[in-house]
Amino acid sequence: MSRPAEELLEFDRLKDIVSRSTTCVPGRRAIEALVPQQDVASLDAEFELVREAIAYLRAGSELGFGSLADPDAWLARLGMPGSMLTPAELLDVASLAENADAVRQTFKTEAAKHPRLAERAAALADFRPLLTAIRRAVLPSGEISDDASQQLKRIRASMIQARVTIRHSLEKILRTRGEPAGEDYVTLRNDRFVIPVRASDRRAVPGVVHAASATGQTVFVEPLEAIDLNNRLVQLGEDEISEIARILDELTNRVRAEQGPLEAAAASIAHLDSIFARARFAREFDCVVPEFTSGNSLGLEAARNPVLEATLRPQGRKAVPMSLALGGDETVMVVSGPNTGGKTVSLKTVGLAALSAQSGIPVAAERAEMPVFDRVLADIGDEQSIAADLSTFSAHMLNLKAMLEIATDRSLILVDEMGTGTAPEEGAALSVALLEEFRARRALTLATTHHDRLKAYASTTPGIVNAAMEFDQVNLRPTYRLLFGVPGTSSGIEIARRLGLPARVVDHANASLSPESREARDLIAYLHGSRDEMEEVTRQGREQLAQLEAARRELQTEWVERQKKRIAELEKSFLATQKRLESEVQRLAADIKDRTFRAQLEKQAGRRMGKLGGDARAEADAAVIDTLAASQQDLGVGVEAPPKPVAPEQLSAGTRVHVKGFKQVVVFRRHDGRIAEVEAGPLRMKIPLADIVAIESGASSVKPSGAAPERPRGITVHTQPSDEAAGEEINVIGCTVEEATNRVDKFIDEAALRDLLRVRIIHGHGKGALRRGLAEYLSSHPLVASIHAEAEDRGGTAITIAELKS
Repeated sequence: MSRPAEELLEFDRLKDIVSRSTTCVPGRRAIEALVPQQDVASLDAEFELVREAIAYLRAGSELGFGSLADPDAWLARLGMPGSMLTPAELLDVASLAENADAVRQTFKTEAAKHPRLAERAAALADFRPLLTAIRRAVLPSGEISDDASQQLKRIRASMIQARVTIRHSLEKILRTRGEPAGEDYVTLRNDRFVIPVRASDRRAVPGVVHAASATGQTVFVEPLEAIDLNNRLVQLGEDEISEIARILDELTNRVRAEQGPLEAAAASIAHLDSIFARARFAREFDCVVPEFTSGNSLGLEAARNPVLEATLRPQGRKAVPMSLALGGDETVMVVSGPNTGGKTVSLKTVGLAALSAQSGIPVAAERAEMPVFDRVLADIGDEQSIAADLSTFSAHMLNLKAMLEIATDRSLILVDEMGTGTAPEEGAALSVALLEEFRARRALTLATTHHDRLKAYASTTPGIVNAAMEFDQVNLRPTYRLLFGVPGTSSGIEIARRLGLPARVVDHANASLSPESREARDLIAYLHGSRDEMEEVTRQGREQLAQLEAARRELQTEWVERQKKRIAELEKSFLATQKRLESEVQRLAADIKDRTFRAQLEKQAGRRMGKLGGDARAEADAAVIDTLAASQQDLGVGVEAPPKPVAPEQLSAGTRVHVKGFKQVVVFRRHDGRIAEVEAGPLRMKIPLADIVAIESGASSVKPSGAAPERPRGITVHTQPSDEAAGEEINVIGCTVEEATNRVDKFIDEAALRDLLRVRIIHGHGKGALRRGLAEYLSSHPLVASIHAEAEDRGGTAITIAELKS
């Protein structure tokens, strides 16, 4: 093919747009290096990182590497034997180390929210020792610090002292000659300290002349007394250079030892910068992460061409989104419509979405679902070449020939203006043959055309669908909307009229159309009008449905508030009745003179009141549920025939059952013919036996059709023990410590009233938790004198004997 699809679809321009959101040169290079790939696992991993980056940015955080200098140059120099990094390059190394450390610290506490980003950050090496060594030796200005080594510090201290000594010596000579002395008169020439002397007095100052003034009246002389001192200073300067070279070589070797981890850090930071650039691009252009399918389904909702959108934005314009669905048995789409109507843009939008998705770049759409293509093939634009002796038609045919040679059922094929450049009849025939070949290969194909024969072919051939770029017949301009299921009209005559072609010419052209062409044009116009009417009816239906839903929610809210008020009134009435009964019991107990008997009676009465209160509460809860169910029926919610209760003989302990008023399955425990005890999670409750409406069968069950709505929140359920003990022993095996102590407390009270001296409490061995809990409780009981285990031959530690006070 003459040009690759990436060039025709302007994929490089898309990468340029994304790279604007990078913050460093390595990140920009990472975006430029993106190419479509077919490894789904790799793409999924890449998009997971992009998702986390989008969430990180959405939370108000940022990640940038603006301070990172491009590491490629000094990393390349490290690979050269004997090379030594300059102070500026060492500062660039420090910049990379600092950025790596900053990334590690940033995501150290983000592992729960952003696990994949945190994993990438944690993989970066710790360069803090290297960073400390570089920062200690090299100042931000690029100079070597005095603290780089003790030897360098001593040399520089000696150089300072030598300069002071030379200046003092030269200033003394100036004063002896009666000349002005000071820093302005002692200067440097050829890196040696000299003094200015009049040319006429040159012989009065023995020494070496290093320079003269511009006028020649002054010469700069190094007196003989200063030669040794200057020589010493020069030697110290050479020692300084040698020590600095040693320091730089030592630091370079330390960096070279970390070359592998540093290269990995540079690559990771470049990758992270590219990930966050893609996340910023997704935020700016409202992009989504694509979903890859195992089949051949291609679906785009509200897709836009980001290259076109970036061009239109500075003009205050927006790209018109398009939606598309292709795949399954329908693998070919023929798009028709007027010139400048957006047919080519629609092809480029689909192709660019595929290239973006397979390169790890979010797709500019509300939803994007597509297979992983083995290749994207495109024939778009005018490929004529004078140098190659190719006409437009020949260039198109060569491109299509190349497509046929490599296309598979996993290819995406995009062909613009099929059959142009030759006689219309021949061009249409070739186009039909080519589309038939692509359809036979089941390659997803989008082709644009003006040929009526191709539109008819698409309308009558299984597996091929028509689509049209909408044209506003009233205002005579394209709307750029893609419509499915109908062919488009070229509208060439109408466009010519709008562009100002003389009316007589346009009318003559219109009259020259064949009757078949006019009928086809009118039919297509009718189909478009019918589609518009259907869309309007659908829109009105959606609006009415939304209004009905809003009214239903309003009614439901009113109903909920009304039921809350009724429940509150029931609760208030229940509490008042309970309080009145408790007051009556306290009044009766106060009339009893015997303190011991009164205390026992108060305790027993309190327990009885609790049981009565629990029963009353259960009845109140049942009444509330019945009230709510009746109210819901009044509202029209769940109005169905009431379910039949399960026969008692079908129930056994441990059976999982459905209860009227509950959505979840509960566990049946026991019943007394009227009341059943069930478990729902950690709660035990008593319900009317008739409320059990179904038994769960197998792993999955179907709730009865007449089950009442879910029990509203706020209803309190009290639990009460069922089987009471009789005689001189009680069995609490299977109870919790709390349940057992409640039952034993009541049992001991009744035993004391019957003047029993000892009772047996059967709790079993188990893990010992129940035995220990009961022992702790009985040890502080006011009616228990002592406790001990039963004899070994009668149960041992599985039974506790409680001796009661006489």
